[in-house]
Amino acid sequence: MASALRVFFGLVAIAALTFGLVYRPAAEIKTRQDTTWLLCLLVVGIALLGIFWSGRGYSKIQGSEARLQHLVWRVASLVTVGFILITLQLLHLYILTPEIEKPFETTNSAGEAVLVQDPRRIDEIQTVQRGRIFDASGKEVAGTFVSKSGVVKRTYDTNSSIRFLLGYYNPLRFGTTGLEDSFEDYLNGKTTGNALLDAQRQLLNKPTIGNDLYLTIDPKLQQVANDALGQTFGAIVLLDGNSGAVLAMSGFPRYDPALLVADPTIEDASKRRAYNEQVQKQWEAYNNDQSSPLLFRPTQGLFTPGSIFKTPTLAGMLESGKTTPEATWQDSGFFTIDGVRIADNNRPNQNTTWTTRQGYMFSLNAVFAQMGVQLGKEGLDKINRSFGLEQRIPFDLSTSISKIAIDPTYLNSRPAQAATGFGQGELLVSPLHVALIAAAMGRGDGVIPRPYLVQSVKTRDNSVVKQTGPQVWLQAVRPETASVVRDIMISSATDGYVGLNGGGLPRTGAVVGGKTGTAEVGNGINNAWYMAWASKGDRLFAIAVVIDHKRGGEGLADAMPRANRVLTEALASVK
Repeated sequence: MASALRVFFGLVAIAALTFGLVYRPAAEIKTRQDTTWLLCLLVVGIALLGIFWSGRGYSKIQGSEARLQHLVWRVASLVTVGFILITLQLLHLYILTPEIEKPFETTNSAGEAVLVQDPRRIDEIQTVQRGRIFDASGKEVAGTFVSKSGVVKRTYDTNSSIRFLLGYYNPLRFGTTGLEDSFEDYLNGKTTGNALLDAQRQLLNKPTIGNDLYLTIDPKLQQVANDALGQTFGAIVLLDGNSGAVLAMSGFPRYDPALLVADPTIEDASKRRAYNEQVQKQWEAYNNDQSSPLLFRPTQGLFTPGSIFKTPTLAGMLESGKTTPEATWQDSGFFTIDGVRIADNNRPNQNTTWTTRQGYMFSLNAVFAQMGVQLGKEGLDKINRSFGLEQRIPFDLSTSISKIAIDPTYLNSRPAQAATGFGQGELLVSPLHVALIAAAMGRGDGVIPRPYLVQSVKTRDNSVVKQTGPQVWLQAVRPETASVVRDIMISSATDGYVGLNGGGLPRTGAVVGGKTGTAEVGNGINNAWYMAWASKGDRLFAIAVVIDHKRGGEGLADAMPRANRVLTEALASVK
């Protein structure tokens, strides 16, 4: 009988524990309540006592010593069950329901909206001496201010040209983003690279000091990029084409992280409340702004590429052996496929026969529409995936995935293949991705480097925790193919539309390859693009510029001059 009872109680404990772990009503998740779990835990505790106590009735025990042993057993079993329940609760709180630490909105007994936060988490966050962030020149662009009471405020250099790409830090109210988010465990000191020092700090109750980030961003080039973009919606990305290091990365509209930071160092309660209200208003203004300043366009913006994406199409045709640089194409001003007429207004003269090289140099839509049809669905899918579309770029900041098509059946039609061939259709790409493609072609080996923004992570005593160096992300095409595309891009920047409009940068002493693009997005609104690379000495720079959703925007007029301004500055430092 006792054995049967123990089995019964064991099954009850397992069922209650399983139910408590699996089932959690949405209302409890929203309000961080654990009513169901705690009830299940109570049942588990009773069932465990049932297992321990079954068949051990007090009335059947004879003798004072035996009764004393029985009482000790009962107390020990109670302590054991209590220990098990506490362990299960800690496991549930810190592993299975980690959101318990996160702030949440609810209402109090008076029906007022209130923000509920874990006081332990608040104390931990406000006393951590967060790691600093330095630009490539060694200047501190993000630091900390420690008050006399030991609480810490995140600070930003308001004169720095790069603070706009760091992300904001307000974990108890809005959370974190950008580098502040992706390197959180380094900046807050959770990851130090030295477990012994971590244990020593905790044992001696020393304040947590985070690790410092050292970036690849050149503040001078970043300022030039910011100035070149000005108040125009768009993005500029400049890379070291050999290593993948980001040298400048600017977007507009943008936000200032200094306006969103929390300040727990304000001791006066009324002043602190007023400050928090101002921060909240700024947050709401950013979120309600239709221009989306919180969207970091260089990595998160996705735009129709237009003619710059004739570059992957050209590479695909060369890679598959479907064309050569001097192969000829017919273009009399239009191309018709399955009843759809594609006009070609880019021809520099009335010639009707053009080489592949000339088609790229003068951005002939009709020629590349024919290439798109020849590549077909499989060919276009293959070459664009080889350049990393439909994959998330491995990077230090959050990135959006560039798309070949939104509708998976889109490329089934030949007109869609034609449109994709010259960069229209449903293609969507980020500026960072375009700069990486330019780098692969400028290198001449078809290698897309893995981009990085953080050069190293170091402790306060300058010990290296993490070091980043050049890595390969993708081998997009064979070196033979990349070398031919590189040569054609040089022709474009020398004798094509790019070169005829100053894109070759003759006074810099550099070898330049470039391609403009004007993507039509409807109602006279365009995305104006320029992608290029510039080689001088042992340095290779790759750049992408997009001016997004501008009425009448045009690659030659709107994007290329901005890119040339940044490239010229970068090349000036190369001997």
